[in-house]
Amino acid sequence: MKKILILINTILICLFLTYKTDAYSFGIGKIENNSRPSAGVFKNIIEKNNGFYIGKDEQSVTLTFDCGYENGYTSSMLDTLKEKNVSGTFFITGHYLNSATDLVKRMIDEGHIVANHTDKHGHFTKQSASKTLEDVIRLEAMYEQKIGSKMSKYCRPPAGEFTEESLSLLNKNGYIPSFWSLAYVDWNKDVFHGNNYSYNEVMKRLHNGAVILMHTVGKDNAVDLDKIIDGIRDKNYEIKSLKNLIEAR
Repeated sequence: MKKILILINTILICLFLTYKTDAYSFGIGKIENNSRPSAGVFKNIIEKNNGFYIGKDEQSVTLTFDCGYENGYTSSMLDTLKEKNVSGTFFITGHYLNSATDLVKRMIDEGHIVANHTDKHGHFTKQSASKTLEDVIRLEAMYEQKIGSKMSKYCRPPAGEFTEESLSLLNKNGYIPSFWSLAYVDWNKDVFHGNNYSYNEVMKRLHNGAVILMHTVGKDNAVDLDKIIDGIRDKNYEIKSLKNLIEAR
């Protein structure tokens, strides 16, 4: 009996360790001289589950925006995108959908993609894969009821945290795990750096196939977005929609 208990305990410990080592926080290697970054160990995990973090090795970039809650800047960012004739992808939460429905409808009306950032913004590493799937499906259902059309299947894990099991389950249910290859600290809603902060951060990290992640809660991105778009184009990069990026894979 004692041997059986020891065996069971050993199995439980192994299962626990397996679960713990299966938890990942996505990050990108250091970018130098506008070279394409490496996703390291994440690359194979993401790609085998039909996900992406970067586009083809060509002079094109894709703009994506995370919208957890509205802080008064999204409207001006939409104005800039419209003026510059640029299509972006907005990853929204349930809170954003309910509190900023008019902005979501405007995104759709102006040709942007609205994508899934989960209903509750729960980190994939802190809940079961089935709970994560429920969170994703729930937002999709809310969106369809409120907007009257189907939501895109792009799904961005909150904070970039994930497990292999969660990505596999998303993939099996038709969702596309969506990461990024260019990001910087821009989510502090009460911080305004000024001095072209966002523009400089993007320009020094710009690379072929870049999937750029920006948050809509900060003033820096709202102020610099027009310069960012102009700067990208001045470097002879084409700004493509996420749909174009996926179709070109």
